[in-house]
Amino acid sequence: MANDASLSLSDAELLPQKKPLVSIYMPTHNRLELLRRAVASVQAQTVKDFELLIVNDASTDGTAEYLNDLAESDPRVRCFHQASSKGACVARNLAIGEAKGEFITGLDDDDEFTPERLQTFIDAYDDKYAFVCHGFFWHYGAKVREVDSKPMLISLEALLNYNFATNQIFTKTTKLQKIGGFDPAFVACQDYDTWTRMLIEFGTALRVAGASYIIHQGHEGPRVTAQENKLLGYALFLKKHQKYMSAGNLANQQFLALMAARKPLSIFKLFSLLRYGFLSRKIRYFLSSHFKTAAQMRQQYLKGRR
Repeated sequence: MANDASLSLSDAELLPQKKPLVSIYMPTHNRLELLRRAVASVQAQTVKDFELLIVNDASTDGTAEYLNDLAESDPRVRCFHQASSKGACVARNLAIGEAKGEFITGLDDDDEFTPERLQTFIDAYDDKYAFVCHGFFWHYGAKVREVDSKPMLISLEALLNYNFATNQIFTKTTKLQKIGGFDPAFVACQDYDTWTRMLIEFGTALRVAGASYIIHQGHEGPRVTAQENKLLGYALFLKKHQKYMSAGNLANQQFLALMAARKPLSIFKLFSLLRYGFLSRKIRYFLSSHFKTAAQMRQQYLKGRR
C-alpha cells in the first residue's frame, strides 16, 4: 500500500498543473459587430482556463441571438439577458456576482485583449497587492499610441491624482465582490471610483510594464453627453473620496475637471497647479486653451500620437 501511495504521489507531481480559472465580465448594448471582435480577442488568449460572462443590457440589434449561439458553441461563455437597460455598472455587477473564477478582470464590448493579457496577469499577481494592471494601446483609426505602460506601485495618494490603473484591473474575485463591484450612481469615472475603493480596502496596487489592452476610439465621434457625464463623474468622485485627498490631490482633481469642461487655464492658476506635478500636461493645456494656433497644434499632436 505504501508503494502504491508513493507511486500515486509521484504520478500526480508529474501531471501538468491546471491554471486558475479567470472570470471576465463584459457588458454589452447594441454593438454587435464590435462585440464579436471583443469576444474573439478573449477566445484567442494563450490562457484557455477562463469563463466569459457577457451581460446583454437589453440590446435590440441581434445581440441576444448571437450570444445564445455563442454559449452553445463555447461552454466557457455564460450569457445573461436583461429585459430593460440598466446601464453598464449594473451589468458588470451581475457578472461579478455570478463569477466562479479565482481571478477576475473586465473587457468593454468595443475594446480588445492582446493574446497574452491573461497570462501576463497570472504571472504577475501577488496577493499582497489590491490588484495588478497593465498599460493599453489607444487606437484611433490608423494611429496607435501606448499609454500608461511603465511599471509602478500605485498608492492611494498617487491614484487620487490620476487614474494610473487604467480602465481595467486583474484581482481576486472575492476582493472585487467584497467592495460591492461598481457604483451605479456614476455615469462616468466608474472604473476610477472602483479602483480607488480597492486601494482603500486592500492597499497598494501593481502596474506591470507593457500594454495588453486595446481601446478603440475610431468608431466614436464627439458627444456632448460624454463631456457632461465626465463632469458629473468627477464631481461625484470628489464628493465621495475628498476625505482621503491631500491638497495636491484636490488641485489635480480640479485640473482634471477643468480639462473635462474644456475651460481655459489662467496663468495664475497654472503656476498654482505646477507644484503638484504633471507639468508638461498642464503647460500644454494652458497653451492650447488660450492660443488657437497652439490648440490646433495640440490636436494634431494628439491625433498623431493616437
